[in-house]
Amino acid sequence: MTARTAPARTGFDPRWLPLAVTTIGSFMSLLDSTIVNIALPTILRDFGASLESGQLVLTVYLVALAVVIPVSGYLGERFGMKRLYIVTLILFTAGSTLCGFAWNLPSLIVFRVLQGLGGGMLQPLGMAIVFTMITPLERPRFMGLLGLPLLLAPILGPTVGGYLVEYSTWRAIFLINLPIGVVNVVLAWVLLKETPIRGQAKMDFRGFALAAITFPCLLLGLSIGEESGWTSPDVLTIFVVGLGALAAFIAVELRQSDPMMQLRLFSHPMFRLAVGLQFVMQFSLFGLQFLLPIFLQAVRGLDAAHAGLVMFPMGVVSFVTMTASGRLYNRVGPKPLVSIGLVVLAATTALLSQITEHTSVMYITALASGRGLALGLCAMNVQTVAYNTVEQGQLPRATALTNVAFRVFGSIATALLTTTLVISLAFHGAPAGSSITEGTAPIPFMVQAFRDAFLAMTALSIVGFALSFRLHDPVLEQERTRGRAPARERELAAEL
Repeated sequence: MTARTAPARTGFDPRWLPLAVTTIGSFMSLLDSTIVNIALPTILRDFGASLESGQLVLTVYLVALAVVIPVSGYLGERFGMKRLYIVTLILFTAGSTLCGFAWNLPSLIVFRVLQGLGGGMLQPLGMAIVFTMITPLERPRFMGLLGLPLLLAPILGPTVGGYLVEYSTWRAIFLINLPIGVVNVVLAWVLLKETPIRGQAKMDFRGFALAAITFPCLLLGLSIGEESGWTSPDVLTIFVVGLGALAAFIAVELRQSDPMMQLRLFSHPMFRLAVGLQFVMQFSLFGLQFLLPIFLQAVRGLDAAHAGLVMFPMGVVSFVTMTASGRLYNRVGPKPLVSIGLVVLAATTALLSQITEHTSVMYITALASGRGLALGLCAMNVQTVAYNTVEQGQLPRATALTNVAFRVFGSIATALLTTTLVISLAFHGAPAGSSITEGTAPIPFMVQAFRDAFLAMTALSIVGFALSFRLHDPVLEQERTRGRAPARERELAAEL
């Protein structure tokens, strides 16, 4: 990857405007991955539907995302990323609006598919568009805003959804996307510039067909495994199909001259390491956004809205720290920032393993905010390393690949932590049939289960800390080498 330095800019940088446009789109897509969860009981009650059928409202959105994310890179190159971004934004907004006017559960499920087909491409396309406007050395400075949806959407989803359901109607969680989406379409049309179109790009039909089987199956199996039982025939069948398709997908993609997803990027050691650290963060950092709201509601007795407020300072601290670390990145490199972040992560997670039903909410908020500090030091800096190993022409496919990994890692983290809670309850002797999510487990046993889950997160954080010492940015090192060469030439000239 060639390091390129952008011309010096004074005053306001106009590139922040299109970056804000793509950030809004990404935020809308990620928010709708979590905001519906809190409204699902109300939706089922209004439609007189069962929980089993109602789970499809969540599942079909996830599956639709998994189908379109892998092909977003090819479509962006073939038809232009601005044009495709606007089309997918319109589809997402229309799907959201239709969800708000759904008249029964089947119609809501169909409209959620439309919403997911549009929303799935917004995040990878937004990242790819931004990367066409900035040089590799500028990425750390811009990554703070680019990563904002990843920070705030999972935190705000339950909070915003809780308030809308309690004080308005569940339909508002979908209809709120209509004015935002319309404004974002107008801004995208005005502020975004079209990217070069690769007319010679060919569709990898075999890769797309296998990806359309692989990732929906894996995400579906991980999302229903704990509830249905990991050894149930349905779950085992889904995993067998998904893993078989994954093996075929890898074989096909590695033989393609122009694959839909650039799996060859994993041949670069630093890209592999960055993706591995991304899994650590999914498990240890974003796992908190799954575990802590459950703890606050099931053990501390808070409602969903107030549990979300406890999490909110974490997002604020993350954004501030991420912005500051982006400015330090080119000066100190990724290794010290990420290593310090992982130390903070391990320490705060270990302290969270000691909380009980009597622990102050303020203390829990402080620990969560400390983890926000860790997230700000780690998340986007690791992604910067990953993207700085990729050639400019491969970035659309690379953003599709990392976004698929993000979704799969998130599902794996949720599945592993949920299973940890269930196994821990049984191990500590909780009464048969006890459930944390249903609130039927005795509180002392729930505290023990959460303690084990936090300890597992602590252990993986320590592993990530050890791996972080190998982290380096090839673009930054190349630029530093270029900077040292003229200095050395001047020293030799002085000696002569």
